[in-house]
Amino acid sequence: MKRDTIIATAVIALTFAFCISCANTTTPPMGGIKDTIPPQLLKVLPDSGRVNFPLKEGSIELKFDEYVVLNEPLKNIYLSPPQSKSPETKIRGKSIIVSFPSNLDSATTYTLNFSRSIVDNNEGNLFGAYVYPFSTGSFIDSLMCSGTIYHSQSLLPVVNATIAFYKDHSDSSLFNTLPSSIARSDKFGYFLVRNVSNVPYRVFAFTDNNNNNKYDPESEEVAFLDTLLTPVNIMRADLKELIQVDEKDTLTAMSRPSELNLYIFKEDPAKQFIREAKRLQHRMAYVKFSTPQAEVLSAKFKGIDSASLLKEFNIRRDSLVIWIKDTSLVVSDSLTLEVEYMKTDSLNNLTPFTEDFRLVYTRPKRDTQREMRNRAETGVKEKRADLLDFEMIADPTLFEAEGIKLIFPSPLAHLLLDSLKLEYKAPRGEIGNMKYTIVSDSIYSRIMSIVPTDRILPGYEYTLRATTATFKDIYKQTNDSSFVTVKLPNDDALSKLILDIKGTEGSYIVDLTNITRDKVFRSYKINKDTKLEFPYLQKGEYSIRITQDINGNGIIDTGNVLLKRQPEKVRLYSLSDGATIISIPESVELLQSVDLKSIFK
Repeated sequence: MKRDTIIATAVIALTFAFCISCANTTTPPMGGIKDTIPPQLLKVLPDSGRVNFPLKEGSIELKFDEYVVLNEPLKNIYLSPPQSKSPETKIRGKSIIVSFPSNLDSATTYTLNFSRSIVDNNEGNLFGAYVYPFSTGSFIDSLMCSGTIYHSQSLLPVVNATIAFYKDHSDSSLFNTLPSSIARSDKFGYFLVRNVSNVPYRVFAFTDNNNNNKYDPESEEVAFLDTLLTPVNIMRADLKELIQVDEKDTLTAMSRPSELNLYIFKEDPAKQFIREAKRLQHRMAYVKFSTPQAEVLSAKFKGIDSASLLKEFNIRRDSLVIWIKDTSLVVSDSLTLEVEYMKTDSLNNLTPFTEDFRLVYTRPKRDTQREMRNRAETGVKEKRADLLDFEMIADPTLFEAEGIKLIFPSPLAHLLLDSLKLEYKAPRGEIGNMKYTIVSDSIYSRIMSIVPTDRILPGYEYTLRATTATFKDIYKQTNDSSFVTVKLPNDDALSKLILDIKGTEGSYIVDLTNITRDKVFRSYKINKDTKLEFPYLQKGEYSIRITQDINGNGIIDTGNVLLKRQPEKVRLYSLSDGATIISIPESVELLQSVDLKSIFK
């Protein structure tokens, strides 16, 4: 009896355990070793390298040893050459099925690129960047071309750019036709265009934001090769270009051979027109053009003599400021601005065109009685109507070379030099006057710099003082008494970098930047061999970016595809070991020799 009871209890327990197991068929086991093995490809149908692939209703099946999923297939899976419709994918059991909704072209070699899209269903282990070549003809093209794509200004690698080869050499091919072959750049900006033929190609690259495999200049960046390219390298399994590279293995990735260097840039808009016109001040208007180098034939306010106007373009000539300088004129709050300029017409030609803009000035609201009472109670004075407000900008790291910058809201008419003083204060309290020079901005009449000519010393304070009415603008407005103080560091931990520049031919821009090149600590414009100093540097990593400023305008000019004009060359200064990142320790004076001829050869 007791034995029967034990057997019955055991049967019930086993039955209960079996029911629990059946009820949790989708629950993974707890604990155990994590799966780190990527999926294994068991079979491909038809075999990789298939020739005479059907033009219509063909499909490809990849069979794996486990269940897999596709990571962003529309983004990561692409066909080269691309078709009007992207490949369609679906999961069936442990297989991936790929079909082609558009008919394939005859006698054409294709590559189906899966990039990093295939992962296992459990842990997301990556299968790898699988490529399936096939041909609708009797043979497969076997040539290749490798390269790296960089941002033209930062020189950082461009990820996921489309590199496009065209057998059609016309200018319109980039905009209107699908490429003859494509590839996409990886994390390192590296690309490999596979299975191409021994014919000349035009080579472009662009950030294909809308995945249409065509360059859209309004929203995308572009790069191009100056000459036609005929591939000559034959694909072999043992080549470094063809190895699978782990994204974490930077050393291996950077050691891959690269035939081409492409530099991507954003073009200026092709069509010239006026984007906006507005009244920023009562006696000033602002006009913004769509693209640089605007050709303005005339700009005037109706009813006001042109001799009463002062006009100023910015350095790119894509904006224009117009001041009414005659203070004897009574200026209405509503003015009509008439601009005659060269505008792009429907045939994409620049033709003279006149536009009128009604510009209304909105006067500031007057203070209420309560606001005036509050100001009186707190002792805050009301600004006088003829006050000239201006900015005084002092940066310790730039003071020695660039001085103190003054920015005015309107052009100056008069300056009292005797009322403008630059003083020093020593660490022990001694005070004295400094000699200085006034440097007017070459473009903007409203900007000037007060640059010291006496020796600058660390630990000293420098103060620029302007008494009342030192400055008077064209509207007879004058400043209140103002000052700004800058104190130079006296920290023994700070360092200095000196660049000894040789081989200067033409104009260059030399920038000290952070390693991502999106912050400029100090910039020089040079046109002869010189020594450049970068003082007061904290311990850290820096880059030296040098631009070949061909037209000498002091900015990095972009390129133009149709004009076949590359952006101005930007290069990084490299150390003897090839590194472009300079590590500066504490308390050092570091001297580096820079040969511009070698850098830009």
